[in-house]
Parts: sequence; structure tokens; C-alpha cells
Amino acid sequence: MKNNRTKARLLPTISALLTLGLSIPVHAEVDLGGVWILYRAEGFGVPALTDKGADFKASYNFKKDDPALKCIPASWTRIYSNPNTPFEIIQGSESVTIHYELFDVVRTVPIVSEAGPFKHRANNSELPTLGDSIGWYTGDTLFIHSQNYGSESRVLSTIRGWAGLPQSPLMVTLEKYWLEDGALRLEITHFDPLMYSEPLTVTYPFDLEEEFVVEHYGCDPEAASLLTIENDSDQ
Repeated sequence: MKNNRTKARLLPTISALLTLGLSIPVHAEVDLGGVWILYRAEGFGVPALTDKGADFKASYNFKKDDPALKCIPASWTRIYSNPNTPFEIIQGSESVTIHYELFDVVRTVPIVSEAGPFKHRANNSELPTLGDSIGWYTGDTLFIHSQNYGSESRVLSTIRGWAGLPQSPLMVTLEKYWLEDGALRLEITHFDPLMYSEPLTVTYPFDLEEEFVVEHYGCDPEAASLLTIENDSDQ
């Protein structure tokens, strides 16, 4: 019953997302292009876990459950929270491409003229942890909506005090990008009525690095799976 009440409370919020704006221009009104890097952490909301979410987190063991051990990114939130790992945004007329150095992920987000109802493609079978995304512009802000995270419950975050936060197949995320005082601001809100009783919001500030390039990460699963006592404290 608790999860049912939680779901009922969250669904209106998700529904509001799906109907956000009815005639949104496709073209960008803001230049987000360039190479960006996270130098400082900011806001990671306090997770309001359901009983199921709390059980998932309690059972998480990074030595066995961290997808990075197989060179698989856990989530967009996990990618963005990696310090000193640049990414590049390339804006086009019909899509936005984001090239992340971490795990060499290249993300192409189609831009739509309306924010809802969304017409997502099928789940990305190569990287089911990342689902699929579409985006739109509202004024000087880029929004990216993601869903279809596959049929398994997975981990959302694997680092710091948020290690083991869950992500279920019901997860829906909304990313919001805008410029503020020369920095790129990103706010990601996670909606998952199975694992969270309230939406979870994460915020990041990124600095522009004109002399940086996104290099090849080249993760080797065999090397990534090697664990030592020293790196136990880093997770």
C-alpha cells in the first residue's frame, strides 16, 4: 500500500512533465557548445527511498554490483558526477550530441518541437543503463527527457555517500541545462515511484575549458574489475 500511495503522489508530477509546453521552438536560443568539466560538487538531494529502494541500497556491494567493473556507465547522473572528466556539447539543427570522455559515451539526442506526448524509441540495448532521450528548447534552456531504462533494477550512483542509490525500470529523468555567470548549470530530476517516495534532484556546475579536448577513455573490463584495499574507500 505504501508504494501505491507513493506512485499516486508522483504520477501527477510526471504527467506534468509529459505535457510541459505545447509549441516549443526546435532551434536553440542559447549556445551551450564547447568542452565542459566539473571541478566542484554541488547539490545532491537527500534521497527519500521507499522500502524497496532502501533494501536495494542496503544490499549494494560495489565489488560485485558496480557496473563500472564492466566498463558500463551506471547512469547519466553518475557520468556527470565524475570529477575532472570533460564532455563536449555539439548543438545541431535537429539534435544535440554530447561526447563524454568517461567510458567514451557518445549521446545523440533528437530535438523535438513539442515536449509531449513524447515519442521515445525502444530501449538502447547496448547501454540499457542510460535508456533513451529526446530534447527540446524553452527559451535559453535545453531540456532532455529520458526513459526506457530496461527491465532490471540497477544502480543510479556508485560514488561517495550516494553509492548504491537505485534506478528501476520505472525511472524517468528530466535534465535542464542553462548558462549562468559563464558556467553551464545542469539540474537532473529523477522520478521513480518504485524506489523513491519523492523526486530526487541533483545539480552540477561546469566550467568551460577552451583548451581541453575529450580524449579516448579506453576502459578495459579486465583491468577495471581489479580491486585493491586502497580503492575500497573511494567508492
